[in-house]
Amino acid sequence: MIRIKLSIHKHPLYPAPWVTRCTGCRWSGGYRKDGYRCYECNMFFHKECAETSLEIHHSSHPIHPLSLVLEAPKARYCKLCGQSWLYMFYHCSICDFVVDTACAKNPPPNVIEYPKAHEHSLVIATKSFYVPICDFCGEQIRGRNHYRCSQCGLEFEIACSMLALEIYYPYHPKHPLKFLTREEHYFSDGKCRICGNELRRKFYHCPICKFSVDIGCVGDPPPLAISFPKAHEHQLTLIPRKISFDCDACGEAGDRSPYSCQQCDVMIHQSCTDLPEIININRHEHRLERRLHLNPRARVCEFCHKSVDWSYGSYSCSICPEYVLHSKCAIRDDLWDKLELKGIPEEREEIEPFKVIDEKLICHFSHEEHYLQLNGEIIISGGSIRCEACVLPIYSQEFYSCVQCDFILHKTCACLPRKKRHFYHDKPLTLICGDMIERGCSMCGKYSGGFKYTDFRDINIDVTCGTLSEYVMHESHPCTLYYYNYEKVIGCASCNELEYEQYGCEDYRIEEISLALKNGGETDCESDCGGDVPDFIGVHSGDWPRHHRFLLHL
Repeated sequence: MIRIKLSIHKHPLYPAPWVTRCTGCRWSGGYRKDGYRCYECNMFFHKECAETSLEIHHSSHPIHPLSLVLEAPKARYCKLCGQSWLYMFYHCSICDFVVDTACAKNPPPNVIEYPKAHEHSLVIATKSFYVPICDFCGEQIRGRNHYRCSQCGLEFEIACSMLALEIYYPYHPKHPLKFLTREEHYFSDGKCRICGNELRRKFYHCPICKFSVDIGCVGDPPPLAISFPKAHEHQLTLIPRKISFDCDACGEAGDRSPYSCQQCDVMIHQSCTDLPEIININRHEHRLERRLHLNPRARVCEFCHKSVDWSYGSYSCSICPEYVLHSKCAIRDDLWDKLELKGIPEEREEIEPFKVIDEKLICHFSHEEHYLQLNGEIIISGGSIRCEACVLPIYSQEFYSCVQCDFILHKTCACLPRKKRHFYHDKPLTLICGDMIERGCSMCGKYSGGFKYTDFRDINIDVTCGTLSEYVMHESHPCTLYYYNYEKVIGCASCNELEYEQYGCEDYRIEEISLALKNGGETDCESDCGGDVPDFIGVHSGDWPRHHRFLLHL
């Protein structure tokens, strides 16, 4: 997979077969062939916008060159279309002249002689003190500029000036499509038949077939056929209709307009034609590769713990073949580091936390001025002697102590890896010592003067949290508890605190249930199972049913 670095964006960009929006020119809706995407920011760019020149000479401002501004401290207005811009526009610092990248390539004409929206020619105009209403769609006109008919006095938003009240659409050749507005959504299911997005304020519709398509997909429809080896070895053909199917790339259901290979009987979501091929996630030390299918055997996803259908696409580890994730689980924002690694050599080099001097002595990276000596003695200190890394007392554990000063580390803390992946953050973390970063732990919120794992930006995790596993066994519950980052706050079954991040027991076979957390409380189980709940949450004693959710915050 080609990964390139361009001046218009701070992260690597990857080629995409098409884009449905562009951060550079703020176009959205429809499909434009060939572009780039940033997995990190979830941004897309047209090819021409990503590769745009840093300086241009433009006919709208011939006296000076215009320089590309990537990001401005405040909004600026394009002199040609009147739209406000914060990101990616051309600017003359001498005259304070601004033109956006879209208008730089295709400036709106001063006069449209034969517009589709009206029988007379239209002349560009600038808004005065009032906000005009577009006489084509009935919405307020956005931006400072618009078109006006000098004969009728009618006003049109720039985007509406070239729209027609009725069109013939190649992906629905049976009947013409009529222009409708947001108030007329009741004629449709509320979604575009082609892209599946919610219909916006303007769209086209066939009342006979109940076929609706948004403006973007009319002007820039998706390609009828694509040849993209990343998605499938054969050419894929669009089926522009409502159809229930299971995507062969991710295994999830779809309801409209997939790409299909008739030769292989394969159907793929449009969004799944561009899945990354080789990735790293924060819950496994090796790379994961995308597989079109697995060997026929029962497997469970290592993230959501649901079964994985071997006949659909998924991600697996070539070194640990039993480690498998659903396609959509593997590319979650809180798992994947947003880098496509195909064609990039794997770096195996590990930085050791210490150098071995002899059988008992080491030189640790955190205390390079003196050697540390291994001790196996039991220390009776009442907890006053603490490990410099985890800041916990030294008792009966083996430890390293400095031969010249009071510096001391648990043996386990001395062996902590300098770099690691952690389930709390999608990027690799580095171990640092001392008070280089004076902030609380990102996981538990407590301040610690000990060692921390950090991304040197926003995430700092103390050693205690940094060594937590993504799954734990807890004395209060017989099942394995897995770490989850929920979309809403949920009460802890132990202390009743509300948190997003929890360790939980989840069966997924029923909807969420709520548990009373105070003595004498009752369960409210939506499965109506009548199962008993153990004494530790003060309800009824008995065995814990597998379908109950149990939560324990960090």
